[in-house]
Amino acid sequence: MKSIICGTCSRALDTFSDASGDRYIHPSHFAADHEPAPVEAPDDWRGHCDFCFSDKPVAVLPTNDFIVPHMPDHLSRGDWSACGMCSMLIETGRWERLVKRAVRKSAEFHEIPVDVAMLVITTVMYEALRENIRGPLRPLAEKAGTDG
Repeated sequence: MKSIICGTCSRALDTFSDASGDRYIHPSHFAADHEPAPVEAPDDWRGHCDFCFSDKPVAVLPTNDFIVPHMPDHLSRGDWSACGMCSMLIETGRWERLVKRAVRKSAEFHEIPVDVAMLVITTVMYEALRENIRGPLRPLAEKAGTDG
Protein backbone atom coordinates (compact mmCIF):
# COMPACT_ATOMS: atom_id res chain seq x y z
CA MET A 1 0.00 0.00 0.00
CA LYS A 2 1.34 3.40 -0.97
CA SER A 3 1.61 6.16 1.60
CA ILE A 4 -1.04 8.84 1.48
CA ILE A 5 0.43 12.33 1.71
CA CYS A 6 -0.90 15.86 1.62
CA GLY A 7 -0.63 17.26 -1.89
CA THR A 8 -0.11 20.73 -0.41
CA CYS A 9 2.73 20.16 2.10
CA SER A 10 3.95 16.62 1.17
CA ARG A 11 3.60 15.40 4.79
CA ALA A 12 2.35 11.89 5.46
CA LEU A 13 -1.30 11.85 6.54
CA ASP A 14 -2.92 9.74 9.24
CA THR A 15 -6.26 7.98 8.86
CA PHE A 16 -9.12 9.05 11.14
CA SER A 17 -12.22 6.85 11.33
CA ASP A 18 -15.59 7.81 12.72
CA ALA A 19 -19.28 7.15 11.99
CA SER A 20 -18.99 8.97 8.66
CA GLY A 21 -16.12 6.73 7.51
CA ASP A 22 -12.38 7.15 6.99
CA ARG A 23 -10.71 10.46 6.26
CA TYR A 24 -7.15 11.67 6.15
CA ILE A 25 -5.79 14.20 8.62
CA HIS A 26 -2.44 15.81 9.33
CA PRO A 27 -0.61 14.13 12.23
CA SER A 28 -1.33 15.73 15.59
CA HIS A 29 2.30 16.85 15.98
CA PHE A 30 2.17 18.89 12.74
CA ALA A 31 0.34 22.21 13.04
CA ALA A 32 -0.85 22.55 9.43
CA ASP A 33 -2.24 25.86 8.22
CA HIS A 34 -4.35 24.16 5.53
CA GLU A 35 -6.78 21.30 5.05
CA PRO A 36 -5.26 17.97 3.98
CA ALA A 37 -5.26 17.25 0.25
CA PRO A 38 -4.83 13.44 0.17
CA VAL A 39 -2.86 11.97 -2.74
CA GLU A 40 -0.80 8.80 -3.16
CA ALA A 41 2.88 9.43 -2.54
CA PRO A 42 5.07 9.20 -5.63
CA ASP A 43 7.60 6.35 -5.68
CA ASP A 44 10.49 8.73 -4.93
CA TRP A 45 8.77 10.42 -1.96
CA ARG A 46 10.95 10.32 1.15
CA GLY A 47 8.88 12.26 3.68
CA HIS A 48 10.10 13.15 7.14
CA CYS A 49 11.30 11.22 10.18
CA ASP A 50 8.16 9.99 11.93
CA PHE A 51 9.95 10.20 15.28
CA CYS A 52 11.76 13.56 15.39
CA PHE A 53 10.34 15.26 12.25
CA SER A 54 13.74 15.65 10.57
CA ASP A 55 13.57 16.27 6.83
CA LYS A 56 16.23 13.62 6.22
CA PRO A 57 14.86 10.11 6.78
CA VAL A 58 17.32 7.37 5.87
CA ALA A 59 15.44 4.21 6.85
CA VAL A 60 12.02 2.63 6.95
CA LEU A 61 10.68 0.63 9.88
CA PRO A 62 8.15 -1.87 8.49
CA THR A 63 5.02 -1.86 10.65
CA ASN A 64 1.51 -3.20 10.62
CA ASP A 65 -1.35 -0.73 10.83
CA PHE A 66 -2.47 -0.14 14.42
CA ILE A 67 -4.89 1.94 16.44
CA VAL A 68 -3.15 4.79 18.21
CA PRO A 69 -3.43 4.46 22.00
CA HIS A 70 -5.51 7.20 23.66
CA MET A 71 -7.08 7.93 20.24
CA PRO A 72 -9.34 5.00 19.30
CA ASP A 73 -10.48 6.64 16.05
CA HIS A 74 -6.90 7.32 14.93
CA LEU A 75 -5.08 4.72 12.82
CA SER A 76 -1.34 4.61 12.19
CA ARG A 77 -1.18 3.19 8.69
CA GLY A 78 1.95 1.95 6.98
CA ASP A 79 5.65 1.98 7.67
CA TRP A 80 7.45 4.61 9.74
CA SER A 81 10.43 6.61 8.41
CA ALA A 82 13.46 7.31 10.59
CA CYS A 83 16.43 9.66 10.33
CA GLY A 84 19.96 8.47 11.07
CA MET A 85 19.87 9.22 14.81
CA CYS A 86 16.41 7.73 15.36
CA SER A 87 17.42 4.66 13.30
CA MET A 88 20.47 4.15 15.51
CA LEU A 89 18.33 4.41 18.66
CA ILE A 90 15.86 1.84 17.26
CA GLU A 91 18.60 -0.57 16.14
CA THR A 92 20.25 -0.45 19.58
CA GLY A 93 16.95 -0.84 21.45
CA ARG A 94 17.21 2.54 23.14
CA TRP A 95 13.47 3.24 23.05
CA GLU A 96 13.46 5.38 26.21
CA ARG A 97 16.05 7.66 24.63
CA LEU A 98 14.02 7.70 21.41
CA VAL A 99 10.92 8.79 23.36
CA LYS A 100 12.86 11.63 24.99
CA ARG A 101 14.28 12.73 21.62
CA ALA A 102 10.88 12.68 19.93
CA VAL A 103 9.19 14.57 22.77
CA ARG A 104 11.95 17.18 22.90
CA LYS A 105 11.79 17.73 19.12
CA SER A 106 7.98 17.96 19.22
CA ALA A 107 8.13 20.49 22.06
CA GLU A 108 10.68 22.55 20.11
CA PHE A 109 8.49 22.37 16.98
CA HIS A 110 5.42 23.61 18.89
CA GLU A 111 7.43 26.00 21.07
CA ILE A 112 6.06 24.49 24.29
CA PRO A 113 7.77 23.01 27.34
CA VAL A 114 8.16 19.25 27.71
CA ASP A 115 5.77 17.80 30.27
CA VAL A 116 5.15 14.39 31.82
CA ALA A 117 1.97 13.81 29.80
CA MET A 118 3.91 14.12 26.54
CA LEU A 119 6.43 11.54 27.75
CA VAL A 120 3.69 9.11 28.86
CA ILE A 121 1.63 9.44 25.67
CA THR A 122 4.69 9.01 23.45
CA THR A 123 5.92 6.02 25.48
CA VAL A 124 2.54 4.29 25.10
CA MET A 125 2.45 5.11 21.38
CA TYR A 126 5.91 3.63 20.83
CA GLU A 127 4.96 0.52 22.83
CA ALA A 128 2.06 0.01 20.39
CA LEU A 129 4.44 0.65 17.49
CA ARG A 130 6.93 -1.91 18.84
CA GLU A 131 4.17 -4.55 19.04
CA ASN A 132 3.48 -3.96 15.35
CA ILE A 133 6.99 -3.96 13.90
CA ARG A 134 7.15 -6.59 11.16
CA GLY A 135 10.81 -6.56 10.26
CA PRO A 136 14.15 -4.81 10.67
CA LEU A 137 14.91 -1.27 9.59
CA ARG A 138 15.64 -1.04 5.86
CA PRO A 139 17.58 1.66 4.06
CA LEU A 140 15.06 4.07 2.59
CA ALA A 141 16.15 3.38 -0.98
CA GLU A 142 14.64 -0.12 -0.64
CA LYS A 143 11.21 1.45 -0.13
CA ALA A 144 11.22 2.58 -3.74
CA GLY A 145 12.41 -0.82 -4.95
CA THR A 146 15.98 0.23 -5.73
CA ASP A 147 19.12 -1.58 -4.69
CA GLY A 148 19.66 0.79 -1.76
